[in-house]
Amino acid sequence: MRYLIALALVLTLSLPAAARRSDTHAYRYEQVWRSAVRLLRVDYGFPLHDRDPEIGFVMFDYVEGGRSHPGSMELVRGMENRRETVRVTVHIPAMPSYIERMVLDKLQRKLREEYGTPLPPPPEPEPEPEVEEDAEDED
Repeated sequence: MRYLIALALVLTLSLPAAARRSDTHAYRYEQVWRSAVRLLRVDYGFPLHDRDPEIGFVMFDYVEGGRSHPGSMELVRGMENRRETVRVTVHIPAMPSYIERMVLDKLQRKLREEYGTPLPPPPEPEPEPEVEEDAEDED
């Protein structure tokens, strides 16, 4: 029985992770889209198979050691603290999850290098003062 548990543990640890990794960025969608596509195509030199900025996805091949592995990047618009955000999810099923993390970390650095620190959220709007009505009745 111990041998079966040990075998199952070894097989589980040796399989690549199928989890997706995500980060949220406080930049405009267009900025994140342009940086993400340049990161994959120019910086890494990966072939891009399909991309759609309207829907927010890129299909690419992660190339390592002469082998290529299909991957995807998804960008989803959002709002957080009254400012635009973009959630980026990278999925490369045949590779360990640290590879997805590496791609996301490099995208974060690229965004900071190209666009600087994201702007802080806008200040809370001032509440409108209440208008007091006169209690006098006019005749």
